[in-house]
Amino acid sequence: MGRTPDPNRKPELLGRIMDHVATEPLSRMTFRSLATALGVSTYSFVYHFGSRQEMIDAILEEGVRQQSESLTGVDVTAFDRDQFRDWYKEAFRHSLRENNRTALRLQFEAGALEPIDPDIGKRVTTSFVHWRDTVKTWLKKQGIESRRAGVLAHWLVDSAAGLHFGFLITGDRTGTVQAFDVFLTAFLREAFGD
Repeated sequence: MGRTPDPNRKPELLGRIMDHVATEPLSRMTFRSLATALGVSTYSFVYHFGSRQEMIDAILEEGVRQQSESLTGVDVTAFDRDQFRDWYKEAFRHSLRENNRTALRLQFEAGALEPIDPDIGKRVTTSFVHWRDTVKTWLKKQGIESRRAGVLAHWLVDSAAGLHFGFLITGDRTGTVQAFDVFLTAFLREAFGD
């Protein structure tokens, strides 16, 4: 008779993997490399994740979850302009916290691989499109015509992603936040002519 699985072990392993993935690309990650780096038997990874692909799926799912926390339980479409501005500023700052850098890096790595590697899935693309759709819906509720709302949503979400990428390269959180705040003010001025 096998032993009863510890329900806390898989989340604990995933947390340690997320810390480690900051220093090792997904493409080179194996059960053996993780076992060596984390001092855990390869059996533990096989037991809790099944296969390398299932482990990669769990890592990407966690990265997307971390990046999407600001949308969880929030009806952005009900916000007025000031609420939207304040929420997006806070969401952007939240995305730059130190323990989220791994999720940001994973977003870029997986996002670049998704179009060419079907095993990666489409989690990052789906999450990215969800952010755009949320902003577009909010803009439309503010009275902006659908086509223009789509262009503006594209501009906002893609620009935030560009600032995220710059932050990954430079590590300059203060400069990135300041640039985002200037950009968000310009975005709202363009959107509403204020």
